[in-house]
Amino acid sequence: MTKRRAWAVVGMLVAPMCLVSQDARADTDFQIATHVSGAWLRQMPSFGAKEVTTSARELADGRIRTAGGLAMMGLGADVELTVDDRWKVPLFGGNAFWAIGSYDAIITSHDGSIARLRPWSTIRGDLLLPGVGHRWKHRRNMWAAAVRTGVSFATMGGSVAAGTETVPLELDAATFLVQLELEGCRRLDPSTRVCLQVVPRLYEHELFNGVTFGLRFEGGR
Repeated sequence: MTKRRAWAVVGMLVAPMCLVSQDARADTDFQIATHVSGAWLRQMPSFGAKEVTTSARELADGRIRTAGGLAMMGLGADVELTVDDRWKVPLFGGNAFWAIGSYDAIITSHDGSIARLRPWSTIRGDLLLPGVGHRWKHRRNMWAAAVRTGVSFATMGGSVAAGTETVPLELDAATFLVQLELEGCRRLDPSTRVCLQVVPRLYEHELFNGVTFGLRFEGGR
């Protein structure tokens, strides 16, 4: 067998293997999204208060119980990976929410002193971590679902009374969260979609403690 014929045989054997390898390789793409959302927290958590010194005495750090729910509005951004145009892998993102609506002050106690909390001053931030999900397409429409983890932080303003003096309180709360992301989308052009998104919070301080919902704009396939 001549060298030319030998190379031809090798080429015939290697070419199908290369084609198989290319077909087996997953097709991936990145998406970037921004959204504006409303949110509802069914039960506000207990907030941690730092040690406070007043003219009368020192108040030890501790936790202050709250009551009632909270409505919020916010903005967010997100990055995710799509695999084979079917699987979605949310990577990293974040939200910033602030309280909306009218609320009465919460009168409670902190280390034996009367404390006054201001729910309308609440600010919440979310750091969204990786998750996994699936999506389905039909022409220009798309539906998707994903389960995702993250960490949520919240702050609230307050004060504590010590005789005739009122001292500000620094209140904060943090929790691990798990959420279910559901969305229905319509493609506007080859690289942009607009989506309606509903996100039940499966765990945030406690089980089934709230939901976020809003309008989401996605860039990508």
